[in-house]
Amino acid sequence: MSSSVRVNVESGILEGTVCENDIHSAKKYYSFQGIPYAKPPIGELRFKAPQPVEPWNGVKNATKDGEQCFSRHILHRSMKLGSEDCLHLNVYTPKLPEKKENLVSYDLKPVMVFIHGGAFTTGSNSKLVYGPEFLLREDVVLVVINYRLGFLGFFSLKDTSLGVPGNAGFKDQVMALKWIQKNIKNFNGDPNNVTIFGESAGASSVHLLMLSPSAKGLFHKAIAQSGSALSSWAHCGNVASHLANLLEIDRNDEKKLLQVLQNMPVEELHMLQDKTPDLWRIDVKRSFGFVLEDPKQDGEPFLTEDPLELLRRGEYTHIPFLIGFTSREGMLVHVFSKNPIHVLIPDIEMIVPFMLNLKEGSPLFKQVGQRIMKFYFGDRDLKDSDIDQQYLFLSDNFFIRDVYKAAIEQAKTSTQPLYMYEMTIETSINIFKVVANIKSPGVCHADDLGYLFKTPLHENVTPNSPEDIGIRRFCKLWANFAKYGNPNSPKQDPLLPVLWKPFTLEEESYIEIGKDIQSKAKPAHDRMQFWAEIFESRNIDHKL
Repeated sequence: MSSSVRVNVESGILEGTVCENDIHSAKKYYSFQGIPYAKPPIGELRFKAPQPVEPWNGVKNATKDGEQCFSRHILHRSMKLGSEDCLHLNVYTPKLPEKKENLVSYDLKPVMVFIHGGAFTTGSNSKLVYGPEFLLREDVVLVVINYRLGFLGFFSLKDTSLGVPGNAGFKDQVMALKWIQKNIKNFNGDPNNVTIFGESAGASSVHLLMLSPSAKGLFHKAIAQSGSALSSWAHCGNVASHLANLLEIDRNDEKKLLQVLQNMPVEELHMLQDKTPDLWRIDVKRSFGFVLEDPKQDGEPFLTEDPLELLRRGEYTHIPFLIGFTSREGMLVHVFSKNPIHVLIPDIEMIVPFMLNLKEGSPLFKQVGQRIMKFYFGDRDLKDSDIDQQYLFLSDNFFIRDVYKAAIEQAKTSTQPLYMYEMTIETSINIFKVVANIKSPGVCHADDLGYLFKTPLHENVTPNSPEDIGIRRFCKLWANFAKYGNPNSPKQDPLLPVLWKPFTLEEESYIEIGKDIQSKAKPAHDRMQFWAEIFESRNIDHKL
């Protein structure tokens, strides 16, 4: 039976819930959901940088999730749900400060802040999807945040006087981290030991936060799962002209365009979003993601320079960093289509990364495309190629290459340790493989989430089963990193029998997290060397 509990934060009083952690434990934890960390970004604040939350009177109910950002359901695409008033976060803690008379006794714990994925267009911090029970067993405080998605979070205009330079969704994340710095101590969280971690779009967000001067000092360690600041799908093209055409507005009249879009009901704005191309193709930029802002604009920009240049100059937050990927990231396409290869690359030209800056349709463009196809598929027709090879190609071209590149570039300049992993464990809680009924071997994009967060798929997990061991191992590694900046346990631990060595340019050490845990070197070596040669042979760098 749950009961209520109250906590004071800077803006007022919150009433949360005392919960039982039923994951093989009788321990209690404290849940505070739907906490506003910024002013609702509605009306004139639509598309703008977030503003500090305003104080409230009385006691705010924090016993259920707040609204997610208005968007389509991540799996049931016909469903739209949520609201513009979405800047909320959830806090879960195993222990609250103790109050005795007029004294407060703190037992500060490491704070882990999760940023959800969803291609910058969908997803939320829902407790149903990101249940805290697994990680709380490691004696940490967990925070899961919402941020604006789609046009609401990533629309931009060139006119600096209009105050819409883009990256609003990332600025939401910065605002959430500022809220955490001011308030997390009241939940027994240590503001001086904050780890940000995220998956997919959340992983790219984590890495971009490391590169953003606006986030400096707000966190102390970072984990990027299946994404990086160099991920091609994280870079946003200019869609303002496209929207102006749809609305029959002069594309040079950005002031009028902004006025129309700000006064439009959110449902109509989302209909425009549905009419905007957002192709998951490697040859074009997407419509949602980060943009480089004009440094002369009013207000604090999120990012003004190319991520690769910042990494190479070492101009980022130097902290312990953990990054990795799943063995078959590209299976994700099967979650949304039964014919993966011909959905994403119906034409050979659509497999050439736009970062190569080759003219589409030129002889050189086609030559590079043919070289890529030959490396992955030989002389076979795509229809006759092995499905695993298709998944491997999609994994590398959309995910693994850019994760590996980020690790290589950061290893050149970082003054702090970097750790890398590949996830290969396959059990009944590999969420997306279960949802898509994929029978091929390998670990799908986002399958790692089931080993960190409780979902309805975990109801029948038994103690010491492969699922249970995988969960405890993942949570132990992630929590160790949050506690010490090192994923290894300070004492001998049967869950972690192998030393996880830092990734360096000389050794490229990483671990494989499978049914067992193994120390290896040079991840996907032949494939990564191939992509390095593709970029080097054209004397074109990996700029986004």
